[in-house]
Amino acid sequence: MTTTPANVAQSAASAGAAAQGRLGAIDIFRGLAILEVVTHHMLGMGLRQVDPDSTLHFLMAVLNRALHFAVPAFLFMTAVVLTRSALRKPGGFRTGAFYWGRVQKSLRPYVVWTALYAVFKVVALGSPVAPLLDPDRWAFWLLHGKGYFHLYFLLIALQFYAALPLLLPLFRRKLPFWGILIGSMALQIGIYWLNREYRLFPYPASSALWYVPSIALGMYFGANYARFEEIWQRFRLWITAAAAVGTAAYVSLGYRALEGIPVNTIAYSSSYWLYSTVMALLLFGVAHSLTRAPRWLRSPLQALGSTSLQIYLLHPALLIGFEVLGFPGSTLLFTLSMLGYTALALLLPYLGARVIAGSRLSLWLFGR
Repeated sequence: MTTTPANVAQSAASAGAAAQGRLGAIDIFRGLAILEVVTHHMLGMGLRQVDPDSTLHFLMAVLNRALHFAVPAFLFMTAVVLTRSALRKPGGFRTGAFYWGRVQKSLRPYVVWTALYAVFKVVALGSPVAPLLDPDRWAFWLLHGKGYFHLYFLLIALQFYAALPLLLPLFRRKLPFWGILIGSMALQIGIYWLNREYRLFPYPASSALWYVPSIALGMYFGANYARFEEIWQRFRLWITAAAAVGTAAYVSLGYRALEGIPVNTIAYSSSYWLYSTVMALLLFGVAHSLTRAPRWLRSPLQALGSTSLQIYLLHPALLIGFEVLGFPGSTLLFTLSMLGYTALALLLPYLGARVIAGSRLSLWLFGR
C-alpha cells in the first residue's frame, strides 16, 4: 500500500485512540477496585451491627469474603503501569530518578498517613497517647504497615518499587505467559513453605513476597500490553470460569476463617492466590470491555479510578463516623443506610481530592 499523508494521519489517529483506550481501561480498573475496597470495608463494619445468627449476617459475610481481592488487584495494576512506563521511558530507565520519584510520591505520603492515623486513633478512638512518644512503636508501625489497618498496602507497594529496577531486565525478555503464570505460582508456594519453616517475615500479608503471581503477571502485561488484549479476546470465558471456581474455593474457606473456624492454612493461602490473581485478570478484562460502554457508566468509574489512592487513604476515617451515626433496626433501612454510607465514603474523598488537586498539600498527602 502506498504511504500517503492521509494514511499516516489515520495510523496516528488509530494509535492515539488505542493509547487512550488503554489509559481509560486502567482508570476503570482502579475505579472498580476502589469500589470493591470501600464495599468490602463497609461490609466488615456492618457485620458488627447485625445478629451473628441472622441470614443477613451470613450474606454480608459471604459477600465480604468474595470482595477480598483489592490489594493483589492494585499491585497487579501498579506493576502494569510502572513496568510499561519504565520500558518505554524516552532515553531509557534511570534508577536514581525512579527511586527519588518514589520517595516523593510514595514514601513521604506513607510516613505522613502513618502519623495522621496514629493521631486519629488517639483523638477519635481514645487510644493511649503513650505510643506516640515511643520510637519502637513508630518503627513497628512503619516497618510493618501497622499504623492503621489499611496502610500495609502502601508498605507493600514501597517494597515492590524497591525491587522493580532489579526485575526489569527479566521482563525485557520475550517470556511465555504460561511460564510466568505457572512459575510465579510455584515460587509463591515455595515462599509459603519457607516462611512456614523459617518465619522469614512475621506478617506475611504485609510483604510483597505474598503477592508474587499478581506482581509477576502485572509486570508481564506491562511489558507486553497487547498480549493481554489478545489473551482476553481468546480466553475471556476461561478466565471468567477460573475466577468463579477460585472465588467459590476461597469464599468457603474465607467464611470459615472469618467465623473463627480453623482451616487448613495451605488450602486457604493457595485458594486465595488463585482467586485474587484470576480476579485481577478478570477485572482488567472487564475494564477493557467497559471502555466501549456508554459514557454514563464508564465516566464515573474513571473518575473514581483517577482518585483511587485518595479514596483508599481517607475512607477508613469516615467509617468510624458512620459507625457513630449508627444504623436503623429494620433490614431494609439498614441495607439502604449501608448503600448510602458506601456512596459517601466514595464521594467525600473524591470531592476532597478534587478541591486540593495540584496543591502542595495534595503533594504531601497523596504524592500527586
